[in-house]
Amino acid sequence: MNTQKDGTLIKDSVDLRIAPASDEAQTQRLINDYHIENDYVFGNTCAFTPGQMQALLRTQTNNNHGTLSDILDAYDIREARARDGHEYVGGICYWLAIEDHFYQIQHVSLQAKQMEEYFTWLLREQTNTVNINAFVELACQFDSQQVGGDLDDISSIEIGGIAPETIYQPSEPTPDEALVEDIETTETVGSESAYFDKARDVLEALVGSIGTQRIMDEIPDEASLEVKVNIGYKAKKRKFNKEFMGNIASGLRNLPDGEMRVRGRSGEMRGTDIRLSEDMSVKKVSDGSSLLDMEHALEQMLEVHRRFVHDGKI
Repeated sequence: MNTQKDGTLIKDSVDLRIAPASDEAQTQRLINDYHIENDYVFGNTCAFTPGQMQALLRTQTNNNHGTLSDILDAYDIREARARDGHEYVGGICYWLAIEDHFYQIQHVSLQAKQMEEYFTWLLREQTNTVNINAFVELACQFDSQQVGGDLDDISSIEIGGIAPETIYQPSEPTPDEALVEDIETTETVGSESAYFDKARDVLEALVGSIGTQRIMDEIPDEASLEVKVNIGYKAKKRKFNKEFMGNIASGLRNLPDGEMRVRGRSGEMRGTDIRLSEDMSVKKVSDGSSLLDMEHALEQMLEVHRRFVHDGKI
């Protein structure tokens, strides 16, 4: 942040922290608020698309025009751009960098991959802090409690879950049908199935787009498609296991949320998602707001770090 660009410190100009668009949607990202201490850096990153329009629902009607039936039939929906000098925020993520650890309260549009791209641009191209061939990589950490021991105990990793596009959406029951109780079942005994956004991609790689669509079409109306992939290796010696699994953990860092379990030496499946994470409650800036209170978010993330260190997870 103390690096100069065109005679101005990066920390003094938010415009210098706006990364150019890297996708077709022309979404731009920037570090907006940040706080630097001796042992950590905390901040938020915002994503926005210049000139983006947003749908608005007009709930106030003019009673002097139209009949009562016309007025109550439907609200008017229109799109509008933000007023001059403003842009709609597409997403905000909150993050904490402490020692060699990086914690993130993600937004769907600002996950690990997007943060890697942003910090690579900031450090390599905008500030020349790192070598031109360097890049930022956020390797995910496996939860030792979910793994049930050391990485040496892992024989394979299973990734998968329910394909979101095949989730059964029941219609409203008739009075007679309302007495029938629906029971959700899955072939995966003893675990709840998470959503797996890459399920269709996996199928298309195996059987092609036509075969995948045929599978999708043949799924019963009241069923959902579950796809799972096992990643492992076979070798006579196990001494390479930890390094191999560590590389797998790095390679899976950008996988969307879903089910990720491990199989131990005994063949037993463990955990529901082995990536290290923690549920926490963060205050909002006000009732009904979607914005997090920055000070409380920092307190909670520092507490998560302290807890992980205390429990020996990192």
